[in-house]
Amino acid sequence: MDFEAELAKFQPSLDIEQAEDAIYGNNTTDVTDLLQSILAGAKMESENNTVEWVEES
Repeated sequence: MDFEAELAKFQPSLDIEQAEDAIYGNNTTDVTDLLQSILAGAKMESENNTVEWVEES
């Protein structure tokens, strides 16, 4: 069997190419994105809920 000739004839199936496009083109949220969002929300909440200390005389 001539492997070079077989490799020259090889063409990936369209299903694989479509799957690659779907996988690589998918903009999903991962754990890092979720943690950054939670931390940003917590930071904004803590900035909005600052406590002012008033000293009594």
